[in-house]
Amino acid sequence: MRREDAIKKLGKLLGKSFRYQVDTKAPDADEREAARLGFKVASERYKRLGDQLTERRNALLAADPEYQQLKEEFSRASKQKDELGYTSRRYRFTAGTMGDLFFTVLAQGDSWEEVIAKLTKKEPCP
Repeated sequence: MRREDAIKKLGKLLGKSFRYQVDTKAPDADEREAARLGFKVASERYKRLGDQLTERRNALLAADPEYQQLKEEFSRASKQKDELGYTSRRYRFTAGTMGDLFFTVLAQGDSWEEVIAKLTKKEPCP
């Protein structure tokens, strides 16, 4: 099919706002099939080597007491950081609007007066 005929047909099928692209370096059907087969083999090798790498890493790290101690301390520090971050963003009163899908917070505060003052001033929500 000629390009002009194809464009005309696409315009009728898709409307005025249709767009198209042409990739002159794209593979043909045989090249795509060869790539699919090669991809399967490469993916299986990638997964096998990844599993071996993970297994080896875990074995090495399990035998390292300093790593195990740092890992435990890091886990405790992460939990503490998350709890404090959550607490620092909590307010007793929250006001906002409900859209079709989400509640949008417009103001938060420790009292209704604080919330109303923030809404009146159009102060951004923290």
